[in-house]
Amino acid sequence: MKALWRCLICLVVGCLVGGRMAMAQDAAAPSFDALGIDEATAKEIGLVFENVEIEVEGLKRDYLFLWIADLYVITDDLSEVAPDDLETVKTRRDKAFRNSQTKLSSLEVWQRLIPVLNRSNADAVLLGGDICDFGSLSNIQAIKDGLAQLRKPYLYARADHDISPWWLAERKPDEVAALEQSIDGNEPVQVLEAEDLMVVSFNVSTSNLSVEGLKRFKAAYAKGKPILLITHVPFNSLVDPNLGETSMARDGQKRNLTWGQGCYYSPNATTQEFLDMVLAEDSPVFAVLAGHLHFPWHGRLTERISQHLFAPAYCGNIGVISLKCKAN
Repeated sequence: MKALWRCLICLVVGCLVGGRMAMAQDAAAPSFDALGIDEATAKEIGLVFENVEIEVEGLKRDYLFLWIADLYVITDDLSEVAPDDLETVKTRRDKAFRNSQTKLSSLEVWQRLIPVLNRSNADAVLLGGDICDFGSLSNIQAIKDGLAQLRKPYLYARADHDISPWWLAERKPDEVAALEQSIDGNEPVQVLEAEDLMVVSFNVSTSNLSVEGLKRFKAAYAKGKPILLITHVPFNSLVDPNLGETSMARDGQKRNLTWGQGCYYSPNATTQEFLDMVLAEDSPVFAVLAGHLHFPWHGRLTERISQHLFAPAYCGNIGVISLKCKAN
């Protein structure tokens, strides 16, 4: 994790809480000076910051991370889009995913974010999926170009929009896969490791975890370090029905859009083994970060493990996650 990361950016509009609140969610947010961003820049891009503070046993120092998910970048190159879907894609690019405060497109927000992230003190940037809207070569290249300029460690946990050829006239699976792999390898489970902490991703969590992914997760898990787990699709809580109820109330088809038995994302044997490990009583996982549902929710998966969903980045929302050394 290179000299171990640094710290990060924030405005402070407090917490956008859509469900239950966990940990020190109402704690004072990091200041502009500490995070290396000025109010004018945040306003120019249309950024709003959602702050989460978590106390973690076993840390030797504090950490600070940025979370970005559900941005839906679409470039001006629509040459791969099917003619019948062209108006749909233009509406998504020019209206649905335009920042309501600044009227910047998601692509413009993405491009302006990179220098901000580089100036920040972020320990790492966590990309929680649906960063681009569909897997065209142009869209993926735009994401790759931004990440190539990013001087911070990052994890890019993809979702269906990042890799799927929605609205494209022709599928180019080999080209898309090669381009995706050239960004960061696109492994099913990705890891950033520090001396006293691991950040682990469930990559492409809109699909079941592969056997290879479970093997990689077990290897990280066996080290026994505290794990901050990131995923696009959240996990169903074992102790709080509020998340599932809120998902069903907001979804037009009344679906519980989380991973779990009886949920829309129904685990196969491999994914269930993964979930059982994550949620085990002696699990090193202390918190899960997720997106996908387009509303913020902060609550508990178990009595010991918290889960934090963030509002979408196309609205300007950036998650600020502060990990604090828990006093003995």
